[in-house]
Amino acid sequence: MSLYTRLIGGVEGEVKIPVHGFMAALGEFERGKISAGEIEAAFGLSGAELTEAAAVQARILYPQESISLGGFQVLSVIGAAYDSLAAAAGLGLVQVQLAGITQVIFGVVVNKIGTGIQSWQLWNHTDGAEIGVINDSGATGVKTLSTTLDFSPALSAGLKVVRVRGKSTVAADSPVYFGASLLIRRIERLTASELHEVLLLAEDGSKYGTEAALKARLGIA
Repeated sequence: MSLYTRLIGGVEGEVKIPVHGFMAALGEFERGKISAGEIEAAFGLSGAELTEAAAVQARILYPQESISLGGFQVLSVIGAAYDSLAAAAGLGLVQVQLAGITQVIFGVVVNKIGTGIQSWQLWNHTDGAEIGVINDSGATGVKTLSTTLDFSPALSAGLKVVRVRGKSTVAADSPVYFGASLLIRRIERLTASELHEVLLLAEDGSKYGTEAALKARLGIA
Protein backbone atom coordinates (compact mmCIF):
# COMPACT_ATOMS: atom_id res chain seq x y z
CA MET A 1 0.00 0.00 0.00
CA SER A 2 0.93 3.68 -0.35
CA LEU A 3 0.15 6.41 2.17
CA TYR A 4 -0.69 8.79 -0.66
CA THR A 5 -3.27 6.53 -2.31
CA ARG A 6 -4.82 5.79 1.08
CA LEU A 7 -5.19 9.51 1.75
CA ILE A 8 -6.72 10.08 -1.68
CA GLY A 9 -9.08 7.12 -1.33
CA GLY A 10 -11.00 5.26 -3.97
CA VAL A 11 -8.38 2.56 -4.55
CA GLU A 12 -9.81 -0.91 -4.34
CA GLY A 13 -8.36 -3.02 -1.54
CA GLU A 14 -6.88 -0.09 0.39
CA VAL A 15 -8.36 1.28 3.60
CA LYS A 16 -9.02 5.04 3.32
CA ILE A 17 -7.18 7.30 5.80
CA PRO A 18 -9.34 10.29 6.86
CA VAL A 19 -7.41 13.48 6.13
CA HIS A 20 -8.75 15.40 9.15
CA GLY A 21 -7.71 12.64 11.53
CA PHE A 22 -4.34 12.18 9.87
CA MET A 23 -3.51 15.90 10.10
CA ALA A 24 -4.58 15.96 13.75
CA ALA A 25 -2.24 13.05 14.45
CA LEU A 26 0.66 14.77 12.64
CA GLY A 27 0.07 17.90 14.68
CA GLU A 28 0.20 15.99 17.96
CA PHE A 29 3.30 14.11 16.79
CA GLU A 30 5.03 17.40 16.00
CA ARG A 31 4.12 18.66 19.48
CA GLY A 32 5.52 15.48 21.04
CA LYS A 33 2.17 14.27 22.40
CA ILE A 34 1.96 10.98 20.50
CA SER A 35 4.58 8.63 19.11
CA ALA A 36 5.22 7.38 15.61
CA GLY A 37 4.14 3.95 16.83
CA GLU A 38 0.78 5.30 17.97
CA ILE A 39 0.20 6.85 14.54
CA GLU A 40 1.16 3.57 12.91
CA ALA A 41 -1.35 1.69 15.06
CA ALA A 42 -4.15 4.26 14.70
CA PHE A 43 -4.09 4.22 10.90
CA GLY A 44 -2.65 0.77 10.30
CA LEU A 45 0.47 2.11 8.60
CA SER A 46 3.16 -0.16 7.29
CA GLY A 47 6.83 0.67 7.83
CA ALA A 48 7.02 2.17 4.32
CA GLU A 49 3.89 4.23 4.93
CA LEU A 50 5.30 5.54 8.21
CA THR A 51 8.38 6.70 6.29
CA GLU A 52 6.08 8.43 3.80
CA ALA A 53 4.20 10.07 6.70
CA ALA A 54 7.48 11.49 7.98
CA ALA A 55 8.24 12.87 4.52
CA VAL A 56 4.84 14.59 4.43
CA GLN A 57 5.36 16.06 7.90
CA ALA A 58 8.79 17.33 6.87
CA ARG A 59 7.09 19.60 4.32
CA ILE A 60 5.57 21.67 7.16
CA LEU A 61 7.18 25.09 7.50
CA TYR A 62 9.55 26.01 10.31
CA PRO A 63 8.57 29.66 10.90
CA GLN A 64 11.79 31.23 12.24
CA GLU A 65 13.75 32.67 9.34
CA SER A 66 15.55 35.78 10.64
CA ILE A 67 17.79 35.58 13.70
CA SER A 68 19.79 38.20 15.62
CA LEU A 69 22.97 37.06 17.34
CA GLY A 70 24.61 38.80 20.27
CA GLY A 71 25.30 42.42 21.13
CA PHE A 72 27.96 44.94 22.06
CA GLN A 73 31.32 43.46 23.11
CA VAL A 74 34.71 45.14 23.33
CA LEU A 75 37.15 42.37 22.43
CA SER A 76 40.29 43.69 24.11
CA VAL A 77 43.25 41.60 22.84
CA ILE A 78 41.06 39.19 20.89
CA GLY A 79 43.71 36.51 20.36
CA ALA A 80 44.93 34.58 17.35
CA ALA A 81 42.66 31.57 17.96
CA TYR A 82 38.92 31.27 18.35
CA ASP A 83 37.68 31.33 21.96
CA SER A 84 41.06 32.43 23.33
CA LEU A 85 39.29 35.39 24.93
CA ALA A 86 36.24 34.81 27.10
CA ALA A 87 34.35 37.72 25.54
CA ALA A 88 35.05 36.35 22.06
CA ALA A 89 33.55 33.02 23.08
CA GLY A 90 30.26 34.66 24.03
CA LEU A 91 29.28 36.69 20.99
CA GLY A 92 25.78 35.25 20.83
CA LEU A 93 24.28 31.84 20.28
CA VAL A 94 20.97 30.42 19.16
CA GLN A 95 19.31 27.06 18.53
CA VAL A 96 18.54 26.61 14.84
CA GLN A 97 16.53 23.89 13.12
CA LEU A 98 18.62 23.11 10.03
CA ALA A 99 15.93 21.20 8.12
CA GLY A 100 15.64 22.31 4.51
CA ILE A 101 18.07 25.24 4.70
CA THR A 102 19.43 26.10 1.24
CA GLN A 103 21.03 29.45 2.04
CA VAL A 104 22.23 31.51 5.01
CA ILE A 105 23.21 35.16 4.69
CA PHE A 106 25.55 35.76 7.62
CA GLY A 107 26.08 39.40 8.55
CA VAL A 108 28.31 40.97 11.21
CA VAL A 109 28.60 44.63 12.29
CA VAL A 110 31.96 45.53 13.87
CA ASN A 111 34.37 48.35 14.49
CA LYS A 112 37.67 47.01 13.21
CA ILE A 113 40.46 48.14 15.51
CA GLY A 114 43.88 46.63 14.76
CA THR A 115 46.05 45.67 11.82
CA GLY A 116 45.43 41.94 11.47
CA ILE A 117 43.03 39.93 9.33
CA GLN A 118 40.04 39.54 11.61
CA SER A 119 37.82 36.49 11.24
CA TRP A 120 34.16 36.18 12.21
CA GLN A 121 33.06 32.59 12.18
CA LEU A 122 29.58 31.06 12.20
CA TRP A 123 30.15 27.94 14.28
CA ASN A 124 28.00 24.81 14.69
CA HIS A 125 28.72 24.32 18.38
CA THR A 126 26.68 21.09 18.58
CA ASP A 127 28.73 19.27 15.94
CA GLY A 128 31.99 21.21 16.33
CA ALA A 129 31.99 22.34 12.70
CA GLU A 130 32.38 25.60 10.82
CA ILE A 131 29.33 26.72 8.84
CA GLY A 132 31.02 29.75 7.31
CA VAL A 133 33.47 32.56 8.01
CA ILE A 134 34.06 36.20 7.08
CA ASN A 135 37.74 37.17 6.88
CA ASP A 136 38.14 40.95 7.09
CA SER A 137 41.45 42.16 5.65
CA GLY A 138 40.16 45.66 4.96
CA ALA A 139 40.76 49.00 6.62
CA THR A 140 39.89 49.89 10.19
CA GLY A 141 36.56 51.46 11.12
CA VAL A 142 32.92 50.60 11.59
CA LYS A 143 31.62 48.27 8.91
CA THR A 144 28.89 45.81 7.99
CA LEU A 145 30.33 42.51 6.77
CA SER A 146 28.33 39.82 4.99
CA THR A 147 28.73 36.48 3.30
CA THR A 148 26.24 34.22 1.54
CA LEU A 149 26.44 30.50 2.26
CA ASP A 150 24.66 28.16 -0.17
CA PHE A 151 23.88 24.50 0.53
CA SER A 152 23.04 21.91 -2.12
CA PRO A 153 21.46 19.60 -1.25
CA ALA A 154 19.57 21.38 1.53
CA LEU A 155 20.75 20.75 5.08
CA SER A 156 19.34 17.76 6.94
CA ALA A 157 17.01 18.07 9.90
CA GLY A 158 18.57 18.67 13.30
CA LEU A 159 18.32 21.22 16.10
CA LYS A 160 21.80 22.70 16.51
CA VAL A 161 23.39 25.34 18.74
CA VAL A 162 24.97 27.96 16.48
CA ARG A 163 27.20 30.82 17.65
CA VAL A 164 29.63 33.48 16.43
CA ARG A 165 33.37 33.35 17.19
CA GLY A 166 36.15 35.85 16.51
CA LYS A 167 39.94 35.96 16.17
CA SER A 168 42.71 37.94 14.42
CA THR A 169 46.07 37.19 12.83
CA VAL A 170 47.38 39.89 15.19
CA ALA A 171 46.51 38.64 18.65
CA ALA A 172 46.64 42.12 20.22
CA ASP A 173 43.89 43.53 17.97
CA SER A 174 40.87 44.81 19.91
CA PRO A 175 37.81 45.05 17.64
CA VAL A 176 34.35 46.03 18.87
CA TYR A 177 31.55 43.59 18.03
CA PHE A 178 28.11 45.18 17.66
CA GLY A 179 26.12 42.11 16.63
CA ALA A 180 25.36 39.60 13.89
CA SER A 181 22.37 38.30 11.99
CA LEU A 182 21.30 35.24 10.04
CA LEU A 183 18.83 35.40 7.17
CA ILE A 184 17.73 31.82 6.55
CA ARG A 185 16.18 30.57 3.34
CA ARG A 186 14.73 27.09 2.99
CA ILE A 187 13.36 24.90 0.25
CA GLU A 188 9.74 25.61 -0.63
CA ARG A 189 7.69 24.36 2.29
CA LEU A 190 4.07 24.34 3.39
CA THR A 191 2.28 25.52 6.49
CA ALA A 192 0.22 22.88 8.28
CA SER A 193 -2.98 24.59 7.08
CA GLU A 194 -1.82 24.58 3.45
CA LEU A 195 -0.88 20.91 3.69
CA HIS A 196 -4.32 20.14 5.10
CA GLU A 197 -6.03 21.96 2.23
CA VAL A 198 -3.95 20.16 -0.41
CA LEU A 199 -4.83 16.77 1.12
CA LEU A 200 -8.53 17.67 1.21
CA LEU A 201 -8.45 18.57 -2.49
CA ALA A 202 -6.78 15.25 -3.25
CA GLU A 203 -9.28 13.37 -1.07
CA ASP A 204 -12.40 14.67 -2.83
CA GLY A 205 -10.84 14.46 -6.30
CA SER A 206 -11.04 18.17 -7.03
CA LYS A 207 -7.30 18.34 -7.64
CA TYR A 208 -4.18 16.16 -7.16
CA GLY A 209 -6.34 13.03 -7.41
CA THR A 210 -3.49 10.64 -8.19
CA GLU A 211 -0.48 9.65 -6.14
CA ALA A 212 1.87 11.19 -8.71
CA ALA A 213 -0.03 14.50 -8.76
CA LEU A 214 -0.19 14.69 -4.96
CA LYS A 215 3.51 13.94 -4.51
CA ALA A 216 4.40 16.51 -7.16
CA ARG A 217 2.37 19.19 -5.38
CA LEU A 218 4.00 18.32 -2.05
CA GLY A 219 7.47 18.39 -3.59
CA ILE A 220 8.20 14.81 -2.57
CA ALA A 221 10.20 12.60 -4.94
